[in-house]
Amino acid sequence: MNPEQLESLLIDRELGELPPAVVALLEAHLAQDPSAARQAADIQATLQLTRRAAARPSAPPQRPFDFAEVRRAHDRARAATLRTELYRLAACLALGLGVGWFARPSPAPAIAAEHPSPHPVALALEAPGEPRSTFWSVARLTASHRLAPTAGALRHTNP
Repeated sequence: MNPEQLESLLIDRELGELPPAVVALLEAHLAQDPSAARQAADIQATLQLTRRAAARPSAPPQRPFDFAEVRRAHDRARAATLRTELYRLAACLALGLGVGWFARPSPAPAIAAEHPSPHPVALALEAPGEPRSTFWSVARLTASHRLAPTAGALRHTNP
């Protein structure tokens, strides 16, 4: 028997593909030929390793999917997120109120009723001299009104 035919027969025997009569003839040949017996042992060991490697590991039985448990876990995670966001908002509010409290303007000193202060427009009308800027200002406006003749005065002077 040639080596290719022997190898094919040994693989078929290990896979259970040979009829019983052919298996008996193959066993008789392996008993008489020690090199063929070693080759048969190698093929048998290789196929056993292949079967073990290809076998799926035994996994524990899976329990049924529990939608209620998933829902409770989702609700707990959502509540924790909401609580965290509320704490952040409360911290921002407290910080804003604190900064606003300390940044408030200081109270104005009490003004004595004996010396009433003049109205700001009156102060502007009494402002002396030229304005510091060429841009519009109340002082410049009042100064230009004082110096310019009024329209009524011009009408009376022209006959």
